[in-house]
Amino acid sequence: MVFCIVFFIIFMLRLDRTISFIHWPFTDLFRAVIGALCFIITSLIAMIGSRGDGAAIAGGVFGLLAGILFAYDAYTIFQSLRRAHQPAATSASDSPDA
Repeated sequence: MVFCIVFFIIFMLRLDRTISFIHWPFTDLFRAVIGALCFIITSLIAMIGSRGDGAAIAGGVFGLLAGILFAYDAYTIFQSLRRAHQPAATSASDSPDA
């Protein structure tokens, strides 16, 4: 969560435009993947080791939901990075057969 707060402040203050030596989409992907892994692992540990404690189970369920949201965020960032690095499609007039 601290990672997310730091990135939120960086993007809110638009510091990502002034600090150009960091590739921000990849660091955002890194943040989402690390967040998803941490939330899913700690939630599973909380749910497995709860021994019927309702609060621990509820915390584990909400943590799993947060981990799934972080994983979806990582997926959408990855898809946007893939689209950004694909070569542009050639039009029909550029092909030698036309």
